[in-house]
Amino acid sequence: MEVLKRWFLKESLTFRSWQVLILIAHLVLLRWILFTLSEGGVMDFYAIMAHFTGISLFGALLIRFSAYIYRREYLRKNG
Repeated sequence: MEVLKRWFLKESLTFRSWQVLILIAHLVLLRWILFTLSEGGVMDFYAIMAHFTGISLFGALLIRFSAYIYRREYLRKNG
C-alpha cells in the first residue's frame, strides 16, 4: 500500500506523466515497426529505407529523451 501512496504523490505526478508519455511513444514506435514489417513486401525499396531511417531516428531520439528525463529526476532527488 505504501508503494501506491508514493506512486501517486504530487511531486512525482509530473515524473509519472513523463513516464506515460514515454510509454505511449514506445507503443507508437512498435506499431510503426510492425506496420513497416507487414507492408514491406508491397513497398518499393526507397519507401522501406525511408521507414527504417525514420524508425531509427525516432528510436534514437526516444532513448536520448528518456535518458534525459530519468537523469534529471535522479539529480533532482539525489542532488
